[in-house]
Amino acid sequence: MTTPDILIYQDYVHNNGLLHRALAPFGHVGFCDAADIFNGILDDTIRLFVMPGGADLYYCEKLNGPGNAAIRRYVERGGRYLGICAGAYYACAAIEWASRTPHEISGPRELAFYSGIATGPIAALMQGLESSWLGAAPVICDDGTETTLCYEAGPEFSEPENGETILARYESGAPAILACPVGRGLAVLSGPHIERVMPDAAALLYANANPHYTHDKAVMDKLAPHAAGQKAVWEQTIRRLLNSDAGKLTDAA
Repeated sequence: MTTPDILIYQDYVHNNGLLHRALAPFGHVGFCDAADIFNGILDDTIRLFVMPGGADLYYCEKLNGPGNAAIRRYVERGGRYLGICAGAYYACAAIEWASRTPHEISGPRELAFYSGIATGPIAALMQGLESSWLGAAPVICDDGTETTLCYEAGPEFSEPENGETILARYESGAPAILACPVGRGLAVLSGPHIERVMPDAAALLYANANPHYTHDKAVMDKLAPHAAGQKAVWEQTIRRLLNSDAGKLTDAA
């Protein structure tokens, strides 16, 4: 059995099969949980650690303290961290989720790979907090290209103040994807679900027991024409993480 060199964090609450499939071309992909992290799985054989979407309070419950210290130590020593949606919120110094609503979640976060604040969800990209969170997010990338990415209640970020690099902005101008040097390592944080590349992302769509099917189908229809751009953002992000020095964030080859 091949030893994984790319690890996806698993909390047993969320299904990350599509993410595993998207990472497969880049290495040997496996899963790890909090116990694995406590036991030292994040060593120098791991080329990339991915904190996926879901809900970051589950991550806080299991990882606050020793777990987060191990993740930070791994990255500071040269590791690579990719945080998507909840994984991006989780890696900021503070989050503001659904402010001034009954669903509000706010406060500091331990990893703080990004020194700013992650704020969300972005109401203009969703059907609503009480309905579907799925949306299509137009973005402008740092090379000037434009595409539309899958969105599901992820953050926008405050403007960088400590040397972080904006890799993409939402249509509103707010930062959507960031690259953050951390010691000798690098963290990339993405509000959109950059791993959800069409047509594979359409596998997420079900009509059964889905009262928001009409909305969700319309979102997938909006995403479909942008498959090439989605693929480019995903592949460039992973190559940037795996191949670049932390101080050379534009090297994606």
